[in-house]
Order: sequence, then C-alpha cells, then structure tokens
Amino acid sequence: MASKGPTRKVPVEVLHLSMPRTGSVSMMSAYNTLGLTTYHGFDFMARSSDQVVWEKAIDGKFYGKGKPFEKEDFDAFLGEFAVLSDFPVIEFAEELVKMYPEAKVVLVDRDLDKWYHSFKTQIIAASYTWMVRVMTSFLDHFLTARAATTMLKLEHAMFNCSDQEGFERNAKETYQKHYEKVRNLVPKERLLEYKLGSGWEPLCEFLGKEVPQEEFPFKNETKEFAIWMRKIQLKVLREGTQTVVLKFIIPAAICAGAWMLLKAI
Repeated sequence: MASKGPTRKVPVEVLHLSMPRTGSVSMMSAYNTLGLTTYHGFDFMARSSDQVVWEKAIDGKFYGKGKPFEKEDFDAFLGEFAVLSDFPVIEFAEELVKMYPEAKVVLVDRDLDKWYHSFKTQIIAASYTWMVRVMTSFLDHFLTARAATTMLKLEHAMFNCSDQEGFERNAKETYQKHYEKVRNLVPKERLLEYKLGSGWEPLCEFLGKEVPQEEFPFKNETKEFAIWMRKIQLKVLREGTQTVVLKFIIPAAICAGAWMLLKAI
C-alpha cells in the first residue's frame, strides 16, 4: 500500500482532532492565517481523488478490505497540509497520533447538548437527503470517486450504526468516547484543549507562533455549512449524473441503436 519515496512537502504540525460542529471552520481559518495549510472535510468533498483514497483507508480499517494505511499512504495525498482536521481525519486519530509524534494536538470541546443539536441538524440530516440517497443507491455504483458512499461508510463505522435513527441515538456517546480516547492517547504537554472565544494567545503560545494583528476569525458555521453542504451535494450529484450518462447510458444507447440497425438490415 505504501508509496515509494518521500511525498510529504511540509511537516504535520497540528492534528486538530475535534468533532465537526465544534468551530472547525473558524479554526481552519485561524490555522490558515498562521500560515498552516489545513485539511478539512471541505477538502475531502472538493477533491474527488481524495475520496477514492479515503474509501480505501476506511475499507482497510473498518471493513476488512485491503490493508490498513501506513504513514506513507497518508503522506501521499495529504503531504501538502500542515494541519489535519475534521472528517474523515478524526476517525484515524490513534493512527495519526502515532505516525506524527512531533505534531501537536488540539481539541475544541463543546457543551454536549448544544453540540448534539447542531450535529443532528447539520451533519446527520445532511447524510440522509434525497441527493445522498440517489448517489448511494444508484450513481455511486458506476463511479470511482464516491463521496456519499465513503462518508456514510465512515459515519456508520464511527457511530456504530446503519441508519439515521442509530446515528442519532449513538451520537452523544460517540462524541464522549472520542474525546476520552484522544485525551488518553496524547501526553498533556502535547495537547491543547482550546476554548472558542479565547482568542489567539493560547493557540499561538502552544504552537510557537506570533500573534496575528487581525482579530481571531469567527465564522457563522451553521449558516455557512448549510449553504456549502447543499451546494456541494448538488455539485456531486450533477457531476455523477454527467459521468454515468457519458460513460454508460450514451454508449449503451449507441450500441443498442447499432444492434437494432444491423438486425433490420
């Protein structure tokens, strides 16, 4: 599985292992301001080649298909990023903490009930839209890059569920277990439990960075995420449909037409 030769362009400086809906968009903006290229779930959705690789990683870890990923496998497609965060990264927390021992770890915790409301309405609901059902039940069977199928595989494995009801039922417990696991994995001197609203100072001191002159970024994540998710799902659905039409339906129609024409001669 491992690729040949070094493929990491920048060292991994931060493993941001917080759950989605804990200020990850604001934190991504903060890391970028500090000059740290940051991998986020947005990148997973935008980069179709990553979706292929992540599905292999998820299959290898959770579904007994293929081999577990090694450091070189992650470096091969994440080598340009100094910060690794969000889905699907966080479900490989144990592996990544060991693979990048020099990387510092940041956790942003949140009130559990407030987190659950946000996660349920934004993440869980978005995983079971009609667009996702079209992708997973039909289009993804013809595609190589399968964003919807890959994300559902990850979510079902991480949250020990197989449907929306189970996802919602297990969300809080999974959240608590994830944070407990990270705290147990990471030595205290390597871990920052950052509180949203505390500004640049604790983050910059922990990372050894100068405090920027600009204010710490605060994004309206609920609004931005809802707009972005609908836009990206429509984009994936449109591109998937175009691929299926061009690669399968049109050639099949041409072949059927030619066969009928030959039969008629």
